[in-house]
Amino acid sequence: MASNFKIGDLVWAKMKGFQAWPGKIVEPKENIKKPANKKNVQFVYFYGSENYAWIQEENIYLYPEYKSKYEGSSRIPRGFKEALEAIENEHQAMLASGKLEDLPSIDEEVALMQKSAGVEGDASASTPAPRKIKKQKDSKDGKESQTRKSKLMSPMRKGGMKRPSGSSLDSGASSSAKKFFMSKSGKSSDLDISMRGGDDSMRDSYHFTHTLGTGDMGVAAKLEDIDEVMSEEKVASKTVIPTPLRIGFLGLGIMGQGMVMNLLRSGHEVTVWNRTATKCREFVKAGALKGNNPADVVQSCDITFTCVADSTAVRDIMFGNMGVLDGISKGKCYVEMSTVDEETVQDVADAIMARGGAFLEAPVCGSRVPALEGQLLILCSGDRKLFDDCYSCFEAMGKRSFYLGNEVGTATRMKLINNMILGNVVASLAEGMALAEKLGIDMEDFAEVLSLGSLSCRSINHKSQAILNGRFDPHFPLQHQQKDLRLVLGLGDSVEQPLHLAAAANELFKKARRMGYGEGDVAAVFKAANEFGADGGDATGLNESSSK
Repeated sequence: MASNFKIGDLVWAKMKGFQAWPGKIVEPKENIKKPANKKNVQFVYFYGSENYAWIQEENIYLYPEYKSKYEGSSRIPRGFKEALEAIENEHQAMLASGKLEDLPSIDEEVALMQKSAGVEGDASASTPAPRKIKKQKDSKDGKESQTRKSKLMSPMRKGGMKRPSGSSLDSGASSSAKKFFMSKSGKSSDLDISMRGGDDSMRDSYHFTHTLGTGDMGVAAKLEDIDEVMSEEKVASKTVIPTPLRIGFLGLGIMGQGMVMNLLRSGHEVTVWNRTATKCREFVKAGALKGNNPADVVQSCDITFTCVADSTAVRDIMFGNMGVLDGISKGKCYVEMSTVDEETVQDVADAIMARGGAFLEAPVCGSRVPALEGQLLILCSGDRKLFDDCYSCFEAMGKRSFYLGNEVGTATRMKLINNMILGNVVASLAEGMALAEKLGIDMEDFAEVLSLGSLSCRSINHKSQAILNGRFDPHFPLQHQQKDLRLVLGLGDSVEQPLHLAAAANELFKKARRMGYGEGDVAAVFKAANEFGADGGDATGLNESSSK
């Protein structure tokens, strides 16, 4: 079957259940393999995001013809306007160079048909004439050939719009823009697309409680990506009255970036510091102040939050040269939001309180997207007054905060148990999808069944899509999930509670780390579950061999 598209075509590309996005058919990248179980797919570059993906032809539509259908929306995602401008600029440049024929859009063509038939405003009496197809000389044999049949002649899949045969098109029937985000790996060669949200039939599959991990993930998302991801209606619906207290924030990783941006957007005065100083620049442009070191931030602020990767990072920031402890004095407040072991939390709390400071632990449930949207769950224990003083900050960063008591360590225990369940679920998903693949089940169909059934939740839906696409840009790095499993197993030992499933999941995650997927997303555990990848699969540029 001949393809309807060629390299260089400007298109709208649509993943199943999601909004179409401006793109271009391009030559496939060598490191992104073509899906083995799909026919008639094209490799699409997405404007405004620099992402790429394999898309089935039945979900690709020529740009000029479908412009009026897809460009209008009541809710425009971040980055969509920039993508439209980019593709339109290229389209106009191609028209000016004579590479394209300036064909009318669907609505324009129908209007022309109606006008020529003398029944403007009533298409029922008109019979559309077939579109003239531009001819071109074949560069090899000189024979004339049609460039391709218009995509208009075939219906869109699942609820799409068919070319009318004597009936008008409703120009206002364009589907509303679905929220979605582009995830981007650290290397330009490791790009793929990740989407969220959907039409009414899919909404229940994507709107649910966020239960992923946390921490300064070490792989920063760019600030422009944060703007693309923000769900405007969720942020706008919040009425946060910022505290007059000065806020400090240490750690601008995957989680910290979204949290700080929400603090700034809600009007808080924020001073930031990060071990990699260059990450502070965009936040300073957005209105933040920059601290020279942790001690400087603590001294200049009333409440200082920290969100970093692990216990080692927490201890370095706390007890290192010009660390937090050097800036703590009576009345200073410190909030530890990293997910670490109980011993580290207790050591930090003891050190802060010995200097006359107030301490609160506040690990969060949620990954990159909830952090960007201000939809985290914040689990707190420690100083009650400090919890109350953090009210406006927690309102900006999360959808709900819980005070679990004054005993330090309580919040850490709850967070680790939460992440234990997540690890078990993702490990089970990985084994299930590996089995489905071995049995010859269509993986895309399998992922869709999961998204529509009783197992549907954000973790299942997002991670199954990551496995399906074979791209593991970190939203919750696998090495942190394995770290949390190791810590929770220690908790189980402390009270003689057997954790059989968690122990098995931990071994699978350790195997994935040895394979080099530690810095990738937690969904990369699929590579360890899939025996074909057991002897050294492609880690897409990731280099993590630790097996702590």
